[in-house]
Amino acid sequence: MHTPKCHRRASMSPTLSHKDLAGLAGCSALAFVLYLNTLNAGFVYDDRRAILANGDVTGARPLANLLRNDFWGTPLVDSGSHGSWRPLCVLSFRLNFIAGGLAPMGYHLVNVLLHCVATWLVFLVARTLLPSRMGVLAAGALFAVHPVHTEAVAGLVGRADLAACVFYLLAYLSYRRHMLNREWASLMLTIVLALAALLCKETAITALLLCALCDVLSPVGRENSDKRRFRSLSILGFTLLCALYCRLSLLPRPSTAFAAADNPTAHESCLWTRTLTFLYLPVANFRLLLWPQELSFDWGMEAVPRIRTLWDARNILTTAFYGTLIALLCRGFGLRRSATAMDFAELAHISLPLVRRLGGNSCHTWLGLSCNCHHQLSAPSYRSTSASSTTKSSSWTAAPILGTAFVVLPFLPASNLLFYVGFVMAERVLYLPSVGYCLLFGLGFGHLWQRVNSSRRCRLVLLCGLVVLLGVQGLRTCRRNLDWRDEEQLFRSAITINPPKALGNLGSVLSAQGSYEQAELALRMALGHRPSMADAHFNLGVVHQKQLNFSSAVPCFRRAIELRPQLAVAYLNLGTSLISLGDHRQEAISVLRIGARVEGSGVRDRGAHVEARYTCYLQLSVLYRSEGRLYDAAATLRESLKALPLLPPKQKAVLHLRLGEILAELQDWDEAEQQQRLALHLQPEQGTAYVTYGQTLARNGSRLAEAESWFKRALQMAPLEPSSHHHYADFLEQQERHHEALSLRLRAAALAPQDYTLQSCVADALRLLNRLAEAELWYRKAVTLQPLAAHAHANLGAILQMRGLRKEAVACYHKALELQPGHAISRANLARMMAQGRK
Repeated sequence: MHTPKCHRRASMSPTLSHKDLAGLAGCSALAFVLYLNTLNAGFVYDDRRAILANGDVTGARPLANLLRNDFWGTPLVDSGSHGSWRPLCVLSFRLNFIAGGLAPMGYHLVNVLLHCVATWLVFLVARTLLPSRMGVLAAGALFAVHPVHTEAVAGLVGRADLAACVFYLLAYLSYRRHMLNREWASLMLTIVLALAALLCKETAITALLLCALCDVLSPVGRENSDKRRFRSLSILGFTLLCALYCRLSLLPRPSTAFAAADNPTAHESCLWTRTLTFLYLPVANFRLLLWPQELSFDWGMEAVPRIRTLWDARNILTTAFYGTLIALLCRGFGLRRSATAMDFAELAHISLPLVRRLGGNSCHTWLGLSCNCHHQLSAPSYRSTSASSTTKSSSWTAAPILGTAFVVLPFLPASNLLFYVGFVMAERVLYLPSVGYCLLFGLGFGHLWQRVNSSRRCRLVLLCGLVVLLGVQGLRTCRRNLDWRDEEQLFRSAITINPPKALGNLGSVLSAQGSYEQAELALRMALGHRPSMADAHFNLGVVHQKQLNFSSAVPCFRRAIELRPQLAVAYLNLGTSLISLGDHRQEAISVLRIGARVEGSGVRDRGAHVEARYTCYLQLSVLYRSEGRLYDAAATLRESLKALPLLPPKQKAVLHLRLGEILAELQDWDEAEQQQRLALHLQPEQGTAYVTYGQTLARNGSRLAEAESWFKRALQMAPLEPSSHHHYADFLEQQERHHEALSLRLRAAALAPQDYTLQSCVADALRLLNRLAEAELWYRKAVTLQPLAAHAHANLGAILQMRGLRKEAVACYHKALELQPGHAISRANLARMMAQGRK
């Protein structure tokens, strides 16, 4: 009674019964409900670089760049490119941005919907392979709830795996339909879907191989011509070879090896250790499918310890895993004695079309084997006879083999067995292979369900077991989703699995939150586990820097540079800390010059690297300008424009503006004006460019009226921009129009009430008008904004001294000297007051 049902499943009936539709809707709804708590999550971990800092997503770069850049927005030809070319996935992010900007909910909603579609397709795939409706339902439900999918669904960069899985399964289903009638349309659709999967994730390149394997093993379409079947397989093979050639030869590949911390085993010198460890990694991945209790955002460093000896107990698991896999394949291919009768019949289906082209007339002629199938080319009844005799056996063997293929083929490119990749393990990579795991689970469950057909009690026990399993897995998924809600919780969840990486990232997050003591503790713990982490040393220096403890920050930045000489941002922060120490300006200039010129060969985050170099150039020009070395400052800015040709227009405009200012100080009016106009051309809507152009014109005494017109245009362009009011006030003060300047100062301070400089400028303006009491109030407000700034206390002391409040003024000067012992103005004013007191 079960044979007709098996045959109906294997032939992929296009009609769905009411029970099938109910199961399909139930599995998809379950997938949606379980991931509802991801909709309020933010951008975490890799999402920031792939989306927030990716100009291909935010529209900062032309749409055509999707074809020239990798997944992270780095040009494929760049030495630091990751080599991951996924233009369709990046395009989906860009459409998200167009629809809702950078609100994370829209991105997460698309991910959840893709997971629902993938669950729906898994149900349909299971329906083509599994003989039992309950097995199909179990496979679809398990895929919907499996906790290992959380990273792919809750982490936005996992969209590459989600989309690749959807197209992969669609390609398989399309080819199953093609096997029924060998239509060109379904074959072309299969190829298009497989290529779309490849444009979402590289591991999907195996889609065509899986389709071909399905055609070889499945009895579907055996009644069709062998010639048409051979044609289909040839087209699939040719397309796969072309895709491989284009991906490996035409598209640039990474020219720099991945960091040792990302994949330590790949950098291991001992061949024995590499072999044993890489053979074990599939076992570790499969363990996550079987028991997804310990999950981590990162499995690099020593999260999976290397196997250095044959006596490691994990080798037993490796042997058992591969032994089970081989046994499953042997059973599926019918290599047991009970199935040998059909081997040659199956082989004849593939061999006879080739025999005709080789001039033979039977399998025996060219294989040299004792073939008992007796299939001759002259026998017109071969296809119908052999197909009917092997349909039952083939339908039984196809499910376990194809289920295993769904596990193995998509995982193989990321397994480190064929070539090294940039990670040890990654849970989102298991999203597509888990389809095969769920199919095998459904096959086993369905087989048990059929065996206890006559016992309602046994079926009830099986059903209860399935419900308990799905409930436990679903609860684990919901709990794991919460870990991906924000970065702090995500990194805390991985401390027991990958302590150095988790603690290092946690320290960075806590530092950004202002929890400096906790951040320092986390970073020191990370360095205790792995002292060679350049990022941890750098982040520890940032923590000290934010606490104004520059003497402690300097050695941290030096150590980070020692460990990673290409880390431009470390040079920037080291230079800034040296400047703040007061007596290291020349060393700071040298450090910033090196940082500005670091090419960054092999740097992964090219955008952040270029940003750091750009800031180094700017800071270096400021130092030169403050020392009166205007020609050096101008040369530095010109060098930056040549060295950083791919800067965004906004940053290029800033460089042109700064260069124009310096040229104006050198009284090179024509060149200065040209630079300002270039800045205006790059940023025509930025009021800052108009202000700077006005400042340039103001230095030419004959063009004051023209300069003022540009200041007024800046106010019209950006009426809520504090700097526009501030610089216009500077211009008016130079013309001794102090009352007009004061009104602009007050407006600027109102627009930015937390800006120390603007509050101090109001106090300065009041002092110029001899309104000393009001000036004192503004200086006191400035001190509250920067209580650790020596010059703030010095300014307050000066106004108190002018008002005759000597004791309070002396206290302010002492406070300034306490904060900065070498503060020259406080020391001079205090000495002057002491001298006057002696007289």
